[in-house]
Amino acid sequence: MIITIASGKGGVGKTTTSASLAVGLAKLGKKVLAVDGDISMANLGILFNMEKKKPSLHEVLSGEADIKEAIYKHRTGVYVLPTSLSLEGYKKSDIDLLPEVINDIEDEFEYIIIDAPAGLNREMATHLAVADKLLLVVTPEMFSIIDAVRLKESAEMAGTPLMGIVLNRVGRDFGEMRKDEIEMLIKGKVLVEVPEDENVRAGALKNMSVIEYRPNSPASLAYMKLASILAGVPIDFEIDIKKIKKKESFIDKIKKLFWR
Repeated sequence: MIITIASGKGGVGKTTTSASLAVGLAKLGKKVLAVDGDISMANLGILFNMEKKKPSLHEVLSGEADIKEAIYKHRTGVYVLPTSLSLEGYKKSDIDLLPEVINDIEDEFEYIIIDAPAGLNREMATHLAVADKLLLVVTPEMFSIIDAVRLKESAEMAGTPLMGIVLNRVGRDFGEMRKDEIEMLIKGKVLVEVPEDENVRAGALKNMSVIEYRPNSPASLAYMKLASILAGVPIDFEIDIKKIKKKESFIDKIKKLFWR
């Protein structure tokens, strides 16, 4: 199955979701390829610490390398097709070749996760065309939802159905919209709510997905839940969640002692 992970705007955690879902599926025993589809930014490649690998997707899309030469296995078990930071490589790349090169290796993986560029542009049309399903990443704020609605409409025009919604960075103080309001506006199901978690950023600074960095953190558990839903593999999260709540309550007590 080819899943394009997209968002109507930047900064909502799309690349984090792409990497975390790929790692989560790999932990469940699935053979997964993560594709750095944002060929101008290389964010997914950076998160997997593979942005300097050559050949990369740039060389594949310029006809200089075969796609199998540009796929690397990460220590988490995820196979990664990275993009480099080279401006020259970006200029030589023909994004319209993406469906053709992905189709060449589609049968070798159970899941192909494509981290698409944010927003609506010509590149996004190609990412929607190659995908079997679209997974939308949003934050619970109005502008994110409005942009997601437009993106979903574009996907429908391309014949790509919406798999569901990842409601990301829940718990921040910016007048959040409710889950039911978001589902009504986008006309899709929220598969998982990912809480705001400082471990996501801390892991990224070490070129690690949050699942690899802190497997029992709130965001990690949410992403594992997402992976389990997609893979159809039930996982019991209750024990781990209780442990995290205990840890957080203890930390809160310490904070009160010093910051009151």
